[in-house]
Amino acid sequence: MSTTAGAPKQQQQHQLPSYLTESLIQRSLEHDLQRPVTIDRFTAGPATAAGDNYLSDVFWIRVEYDGGASEKRLLAKCMPDIGDRGATLDVLDAFCKESETFQHLLPEFTRLVGGGEQFGAKCYYATTEPVRTIVFEDLKALGFRMCDRTKGGLDYDHMTLVMRKIARFHAASMLYAKQSAEHQRRLASRYAYGLHNPQEQPEDSRILQALQKGLEKFISVAGGWPELEGGVLRQLEALLPVFKERIAGCVKPRQPGARYEVLNHGDLWSNNMMFRYGPDDKTVEEIIFVDYQISNYGSPGLDLVYTLYNCPHRDVRIARRAELLQEYHRVLADALRKNGYDRVPTMDDVREEFTRNEFFGLVCAITFLPIMTMERTKDLDLSFDAFFKEGHGEILRDRQYNGAVFRQAVVPILHDLHARGYVR
Repeated sequence: MSTTAGAPKQQQQHQLPSYLTESLIQRSLEHDLQRPVTIDRFTAGPATAAGDNYLSDVFWIRVEYDGGASEKRLLAKCMPDIGDRGATLDVLDAFCKESETFQHLLPEFTRLVGGGEQFGAKCYYATTEPVRTIVFEDLKALGFRMCDRTKGGLDYDHMTLVMRKIARFHAASMLYAKQSAEHQRRLASRYAYGLHNPQEQPEDSRILQALQKGLEKFISVAGGWPELEGGVLRQLEALLPVFKERIAGCVKPRQPGARYEVLNHGDLWSNNMMFRYGPDDKTVEEIIFVDYQISNYGSPGLDLVYTLYNCPHRDVRIARRAELLQEYHRVLADALRKNGYDRVPTMDDVREEFTRNEFFGLVCAITFLPIMTMERTKDLDLSFDAFFKEGHGEILRDRQYNGAVFRQAVVPILHDLHARGYVR
């Protein structure tokens, strides 16, 4: 479609929100290029399927500018201030945290760790007008793609790349903190919390309320599972009165006795990772992280537990956990030694941080895993606010907790945790 006089510059096949405008795209390009830009035309549409992203609306954008001489593929992550989602974004300080991470920290981390390591997409622009929005390069245009979250988890090859990436990210944050006391204070203050804001009482937290309902639903559904040991259910029932408080306590990043501290990504499940493959389109070669909304500074055990409980396929999760932790340590130690870091964490330090945070693994298995493995559906609203609608939220939980993939994954997790004394 040519841009003749009077012709719309926006070619639109999907209904787009009013805030996704030509002005936003122009400002994004001009902010990056540091010069005036003329938009010729752009197309845009939803970039994620229902259930793949909860706190944001994500759109792909293809824009031609400067008389057709240039073209870019962008991604706009929009966080409108509506409903429970808007309130949750405010409580978590998600926009400010993520925009600072992409614009300032990640480029610095890349420089510190060396080797051209890329921890996130290039950020073009961040604004609060008319809604909170961050504009990135489109990683799909660079050959990256997500794995299908409904297939039961990542295999060992994917998980090895995941652990190496976490290790280099953690190492970069440690090098950054060591540069100056101001850097360490910046991490500790800006990233003081992740999933739960400690200024909010557990009983008032919408997120913790939803997780509590998840435990209640699991107990009601799993009571009919003959393969689940009865002792597990009894222990979970005993947790009900204190579950919200236990979650709030276990996700505190700054933990007494922590062997070392890092910037945690905070939400490393498979949809917050994108992979690039070799010529055969099967051999995974590269990984990049997305979505730094709940990053937090403290024990690395939070990232390690969250990732190793939520991401691997059930054949990998427990059987190859030790290998994956060892690979994490190998890469972490190598990155730190190459950059002259003293007091490099030992493998015992890594194990200590992981095991001390394994109650969080129980939380993940019971409350996050059913959401992450839910089968795709077109007949249900899977938005963030839908989880809090009376009646509809219960229908969603019915679908999630009765999923075959979830059931196959969660039973071995709970038996393992119960045998080691973590279900209590």
